[in-house]
This record gives sequence, C-alpha cells and structure tokens, in this order.
Amino acid sequence: MDIGQQMILATVASWAAFILGTIIGLLLLYLVIRQGVFHGLRAHTRWVDGGKR
Repeated sequence: MDIGQQMILATVASWAAFILGTIIGLLLLYLVIRQGVFHGLRAHTRWVDGGKR
C-alpha cells in the first residue's frame, strides 16, 4: 500500500469515527433528555394528584 492509499484510508477512517461518535453522542443525549422529561412528568402527576385530596 502506497502513501496515497494510506492517506485516503486514514481520512475515511477519521470521518467514519467522527460520524459514529456524533451518532452515539446524540443518542445518549436523547436518552438523557427523555429520562429527565419522563421523571419530571411523573413528579408533576404526583404533585397534581396530591392536590386533589
């Protein structure tokens, strides 16, 4: 493998790693936000139900 092919391979690998890292990061961010909203809505429901008594 000559230096040109190695440079192309390194470029493609770095872009693939960047894209994969971005996708994983966004997925984790989505899950964290989803959990926060879920727990917030659950706490709000308990608060509303507590006021009915």
